[in-house]
Amino acid sequence: MRAYVQQVRDSDFIYLPMVEAAHWFDRRGYEVIRFEYADIAKGALDDDLLHHPDEMVVRGGVGTIRQLLQRAGRPLPPNIDLPPSLSEWIGRRFWQSTMGKIRATVDSPEFQPIHIKPLNEQKLFKGTVVRAFRDLIPTASIASDVLVLVQEFVDFVSEWRAFVLRDKILNIGHYRGDPLVFPDTNIVRTAVQAFEDRPISFGMDWGITSSGRTLLVEVNDGFSLGNYGLRGPEYSALIEARWRQLMGLPDNGVGDIANC
Repeated sequence: MRAYVQQVRDSDFIYLPMVEAAHWFDRRGYEVIRFEYADIAKGALDDDLLHHPDEMVVRGGVGTIRQLLQRAGRPLPPNIDLPPSLSEWIGRRFWQSTMGKIRATVDSPEFQPIHIKPLNEQKLFKGTVVRAFRDLIPTASIASDVLVLVQEFVDFVSEWRAFVLRDKILNIGHYRGDPLVFPDTNIVRTAVQAFEDRPISFGMDWGITSSGRTLLVEVNDGFSLGNYGLRGPEYSALIEARWRQLMGLPDNGVGDIANC
């Protein structure tokens, strides 16, 4: 089995997850092959993508995985973000808009703080809290017609990620705020089961408000999750299971105790 793991600069925010994935695929006995984004256009992965898909797994950034799926002739997964089936746990208003509309209204008297992130091009810019026009300066190069997901701003005192594989919560890892403020575990369990058309693996980010409410921050697809404390064998299994699903391959049970 070959594990292709993207090689990025050590200043890239996905550098450590890539290093970790390469390590754990190697520990599991896979042949680890590092590649750069430019190698995709050169066809470096094409032989396995097109002729031996059952003998490979890929760990790369969001754009990298989407590019490889297109090259393999597979459909692209929709962005999950805030699934309609989980509206009960979102607890705030959210809507679609454009960068141009946000820029045009940010200085109006009725403007309230919001959180924006790209609607379709997930890594075009980092999710940003906008309180004033100065907060939009880092996105100055983004075209006005780019679609964004807008959310009513909620000040979370603590945020956690639940890692889910085959409907089982493998771990909940803290990534921002007060590590002693924990999400309501009953809410997390219930939401996992309520998530319609859920992929085989995914991450659910949860925030806790100052009043103690546990709200869904967002859902992240399992093919490119950063790791916040998940055991290495389970982390690599979560990545592999979703990659196989995206490639239209049968579930090989990776991640079961016997296969970790």
